[in-house]
Amino acid sequence: MVRLKNLKKNSATVECDIIPEDSEQRGHIVVNLVSGELEGYSLPEGYEWCKNHVHHAQTTLYELAKEKDMPDEKLVMWY
Repeated sequence: MVRLKNLKKNSATVECDIIPEDSEQRGHIVVNLVSGELEGYSLPEGYEWCKNHVHHAQTTLYELAKEKDMPDEKLVMWY
């Protein structure tokens, strides 16, 4: 599970704070809107192993950016 907060979109990128499961600290992620590729990310200290969380956040951000009204936050869950 990963929480995405403070979603923001401009003409080139979509970005937000990324909060891995069980963390109170935030990281940040930026996704290119043309390619869907990561432009950069950071994870909270101690959560560097959460690469899977980053991938799920990247995919979700790219899809949310296509919507007319993008939400301010999103909870992403998988199993």
